[in-house]
Amino acid sequence: MVMVSLLVNVIAIYELAIAFRQNSVLRKQTETLLDQIENLTKSVMNLLRENENLKSQVEYYRSQLEQLPLTSEGAKGGATLSGRSRINLVAVKAVYKHPLYVGYEGVTLKCYVELKEGSGRVLVNTKPYIGIDLQVSTQVAASVARNITGKDLSGTDIIITIEANEEIYVVDGPSAGAAITIAIIAAIRGDNLSDKVFITGTISADGTIGMVGGIAEKAEAAALSGGTIFLVPMGQEEIIIYRRVERRVGIVTIVTLEPVEIRLEKYLQEKGYNMTVVGVSSITEAYKYFVNFG
Repeated sequence: MVMVSLLVNVIAIYELAIAFRQNSVLRKQTETLLDQIENLTKSVMNLLRENENLKSQVEYYRSQLEQLPLTSEGAKGGATLSGRSRINLVAVKAVYKHPLYVGYEGVTLKCYVELKEGSGRVLVNTKPYIGIDLQVSTQVAASVARNITGKDLSGTDIIITIEANEEIYVVDGPSAGAAITIAIIAAIRGDNLSDKVFITGTISADGTIGMVGGIAEKAEAAALSGGTIFLVPMGQEEIIIYRRVERRVGIVTIVTLEPVEIRLEKYLQEKGYNMTVVGVSSITEAYKYFVNFG
């Protein structure tokens, strides 16, 4: 009878061990599925954000093409200007970390502007290949720079060279418009621009700075590159971030991403960066920061 009881206990323990093992395997499979769902959720959110960026870019191009003059305002054969300038750009690049996850990271670029004898053209060169569309924003930048400085650029070519450390795909070209405008003005005036100041924002034909996406990623990239002042379009001093929230349901941990509004400056402080964030509405306002802060 004792032997039978022991045998029953052994069988019960064996069955419990199998059940526990199966439960562990099931739990791991569940956790793997939840991780995949989280990655898919992030990818969907990023794709939705990219879609919004593309919509805003199309709207930007449409509005600026309607306002941009078809020909130079200066007389043909005007005086030739010469000059150089350099400014830091910030952008967002696509990063494919996982087959189920596409993310975005901030990146800094170097922008060089050179004025040479020519016929009023705006020429753009990138080193190496950079997937960035600057055709409209550089034309608008040149027009705004001409209006602000009062200089005739019809006898001058503006050569814009953008350099990166590697081949990248930049997802938001128009957001470099404000920085490029400042660089062209500096080349005309002969001003030196601070390496400690960064800016993101589109440029409109009237010199106003428009809203952009990827503010948080760009701010982090600027801080990593030694920036102390980050200029953003007025009204974008606060951002929406998604915090990871875990909830326990039985043996399963449910992970959700919940939106939180936070001041960009505080967000950077939480990341360990000490950078001042300033909202600006026009190129003339932004330009002062670049020439007054060394």
